[in-house]
Amino acid sequence: MKKNKFINSLGFKSWTYFVLFALSILLLLQFFQLILLEPFYIGTLKREIKTFTNNVSDIFFSEAEMKEKNYLLYSLTMNNNACVIVFDSTNSTTVSGFDALGNSGCAIYNNSVVNERFIEVLENTDKDEIYLQGDFIELSDQEIMVYGKKILVNDQEYYVISNITLQSINIIKKTIQNQFILISLIVLSLSLLISLLFSKIISQPIIRIKEEANKLTYGNYELEFEDTGINEVQELADTIDLAAKEISKVEEYRNELMANVSHDLKTPLTMIKAYAEMIKDISGDNKEKREEHLDIIINETDSLNTLVSDMLNLSKLQAGAISVDSESFDLTEQLYNCYYRFEPLAALEGVTIELNCEPELIAMGDANKIQEVLNNFVNNALKHYGEDKKIILKGYLKNKDYIRVEVTDHGTGIDEESLPYIWDRYYKIDKHYQRSKSGSGLGLAICRAILETYNCKYGVISKIDKGSTFYFEIPTIDLDKVEIL
Repeated sequence: MKKNKFINSLGFKSWTYFVLFALSILLLLQFFQLILLEPFYIGTLKREIKTFTNNVSDIFFSEAEMKEKNYLLYSLTMNNNACVIVFDSTNSTTVSGFDALGNSGCAIYNNSVVNERFIEVLENTDKDEIYLQGDFIELSDQEIMVYGKKILVNDQEYYVISNITLQSINIIKKTIQNQFILISLIVLSLSLLISLLFSKIISQPIIRIKEEANKLTYGNYELEFEDTGINEVQELADTIDLAAKEISKVEEYRNELMANVSHDLKTPLTMIKAYAEMIKDISGDNKEKREEHLDIIINETDSLNTLVSDMLNLSKLQAGAISVDSESFDLTEQLYNCYYRFEPLAALEGVTIELNCEPELIAMGDANKIQEVLNNFVNNALKHYGEDKKIILKGYLKNKDYIRVEVTDHGTGIDEESLPYIWDRYYKIDKHYQRSKSGSGLGLAICRAILETYNCKYGVISKIDKGSTFYFEIPTIDLDKVEIL
């Protein structure tokens, strides 16, 4: 297990890939130097001997004086370690010859005698040039390359033939191979050292990040990451650090949620038990008291049922388990339904609900779900109305694509720091949880889930001691299209 862990580690893999890369480069060099060396070498010699012969032709048939020509041709021949002849094929005579190789290296002529075999090859070929390679010198295994070309000058045909000696390709290969072995040992040694250093530079920061991230498994979310100096690794560390902070918030939120839900569940259960015992021990024979106690038990049971239902609906909405039915409906009618539902409740507390609504506001969505959002917004406003005891419910066409609905109160308002979190379930601005007198405390969280399900824009505008305006914008539909449908 430990062996597999080491083999699969980033450090070992980085080291392995780096060494394999170095080996592939060496193998490539081996291929080019030893296998392709001979064809490259022969190709280079062919180009060199052809260039040399062309230069000889240019000088010999130039307008310069013969003395200058001879000097230039002799220098050229010596510099290229070659021998060359100019042969007049029309008169079958050797015009000139230059030799820097001597008897052991010049195959085209010896002691002013031309080797007729090369003349015959040129005469019998339809091409303007020839290349020959072999051991053309008797009693010698010296490899020779011969190049000849035909030139027509003043209606006379000349052959310019040159030859150079080939160095033993085997000796060259052996020399390069010895060098290659030495170079390979040096390169492999360096690659091993560099790869070890490279793998350590890459793997160590990640190992430290992993060790720091392991703290998360023990519930420690205070992570400290050093600057790695590698952008991608640093981004990984920053991402884990951000995730740890978010997990910490979620953990804190979970603990608060459990405490709040436990409180909301325990309170009605305690009251149900207490009043049931009172009925049993005290008010059993007193009809008036008994009915009063039973009404309390029924109310607490309803509160408990509401809480459980809201939690279930919220979970389904957030999980996407509720089917999304989107169709056109009359939002104006929904606004009036909301008004008629809460107006009597508001009147009991001396609160006035003012409805400002444009006619025939046709929206796209689920009428029942949007009605639930409206009810939650107004119910929330009834808990936070101001001294003027007025709530404003407004609906209007914002533009050709959206209808905007607003619910405004003039209460205490919400501070800016709390605004992003009020849509969370059980979020408490003052952090001192109290059981809601009505509802489940999940209203705004349910509103957010519904509005996000139907891609509605939503939000709240609030100022301390000025009040709050909760709003959402829902897609509308052209009335003409509704009539056609």
